[in-house]
Amino acid sequence: MKENTLKIDHLTVGFFAGAVVSYMLLSSSFIGNESAFMLIIFNFLFILLTFPLGGKLTMKLLMLLIGNIIGLLWNSLFSSFTHILAYHFGEIFSNLYIITNPFLNLVWIVSFWSITLTALAKSEKRGT
Repeated sequence: MKENTLKIDHLTVGFFAGAVVSYMLLSSSFIGNESAFMLIIFNFLFILLTFPLGGKLTMKLLMLLIGNIIGLLWNSLFSSFTHILAYHFGEIFSNLYIITNPFLNLVWIVSFWSITLTALAKSEKRGT
């Protein structure tokens, strides 16, 4: 019974942390709409899939923070790269960016989620 309440507590804390981070992303003027939208999707997918699992809450929150930083870097670099290509080669790359952006964001989301699962398994195996 205690393990179920612990998982629900982790999920609740994770949900509220994701809501706070998502609100901060949306209210920031330095982050583009596409980046904010993809990070919000990442936050809620990460919370729903990772926080019910075993492991320390601090490790899960740390991995969520690292994931948001990686997502911001990925989206800003990819956006800058496509703007440069669109400037030099025409608007076809702008349209290509709209089509490929969600799929290329899945690359880092799935990769980071698998790294997180590995880190959580190792921390649980060590007993920390």
